[in-house]
Amino acid sequence: MDKIHLPKEIYERLELKENEEIEIVDLAADSFTIRKINARKSDKAPKWFIIPTIISAFIFIIFAFVLKHPHVIALSGNESLATAVITIANAVGMLTFISAYFSRRKEFYKQMTKRSYWRTFATVTLSVLLIVILASMGLFWFLGQIFYGVSFGLFTSTLIFTIFSGIINYVMIFVVDTFSINMMVTMLLVVSIGGFVSSMATNGNQYWWQRNFSLLGTQASRSSWQFNLTLIVSAALFAALIDYIFVSLRQKAGSHYRQNILQVLLTLCAISIALVGLIPNDPGWMHIAHDIVAQLIVLFMAISILGIRWFLPNADPNLYRMSYFIVGLILISYVLWHPIHYLTLTAFEILSFSLSFAWLLLLVNTLINMLWNTKKIYKVSLNSIEEKSEK
Repeated sequence: MDKIHLPKEIYERLELKENEEIEIVDLAADSFTIRKINARKSDKAPKWFIIPTIISAFIFIIFAFVLKHPHVIALSGNESLATAVITIANAVGMLTFISAYFSRRKEFYKQMTKRSYWRTFATVTLSVLLIVILASMGLFWFLGQIFYGVSFGLFTSTLIFTIFSGIINYVMIFVVDTFSINMMVTMLLVVSIGGFVSSMATNGNQYWWQRNFSLLGTQASRSSWQFNLTLIVSAALFAALIDYIFVSLRQKAGSHYRQNILQVLLTLCAISIALVGLIPNDPGWMHIAHDIVAQLIVLFMAISILGIRWFLPNADPNLYRMSYFIVGLILISYVLWHPIHYLTLTAFEILSFSLSFAWLLLLVNTLINMLWNTKKIYKVSLNSIEEKSEK
């Protein structure tokens, strides 16, 4: 078998032993990937999702008899198949997720610090819970519109419930098996966009946009809890993501006061976003407090964007250009709203929020590249080839 010579740091990084075998995959014209043969992640989802699925099915049958619905169970309603999936299946699914996430904590310590793991544990769990609840509610709302008034017998209901429960438990274990920093970014996208869109669709007032964006979180909206919870969870997930990245950056490159200031600003921005969800824009003192906190978001974001060159002097120049371009677009939209009155307040809020959110994602992507996508140049040695030719 041919041997390959690796630099010492790569040898240590892969935790290789003497004469241990490695494999080269994704071989292309100018690149390849070196991987330990036993480094593949074990896919536990196909094996372990069955146990919680059976447990949730038994709980469903018990509740069917307790609630005196042993023969006919409606698809939607208070005591229905949809309610069972949203409550029982998701609850068991979350226990499955927590168990799997906790059991793999030692493996996660290799890609994040022990402190970062425990800091993000509650936030990631809550975010996953919100995602599956919103997805379940949206799916059964859609099915309820198509199959209006339909009911099923106990056997059919149990079978349908078991299928949905199995899917949820499989997805939960699969998420843990494939968890990474990029998945946290994806979760932030799904929670934020999914929560806001569903709040707009289910708020009960088709003309909400004529007032302002914050109306979705007030008593005037039927989905105010959904809107406010989306803000709180998104803020918590963003704060955890920022903490995870900056803690890893300090471990890799040391502590820099400029980066520390940026982390504080972004964390304060996340806290302000959470407070906007905790303090709805209802009349009285809540309206005043809501406006103050919303203005703090603008302040922290403005300092972060305008000072990005000072905070991260060695970042990709594209980050600076895009930052100033986004600031220009926000200023243009502000002028179109306030002096010119071409845009409504809601349109300006949605535009400014979308642009700010896009900048945050751009910043996170830049920080991730600074942290993990580092490059190092080595000189090629042909000793092994020459030795082989001499033989």
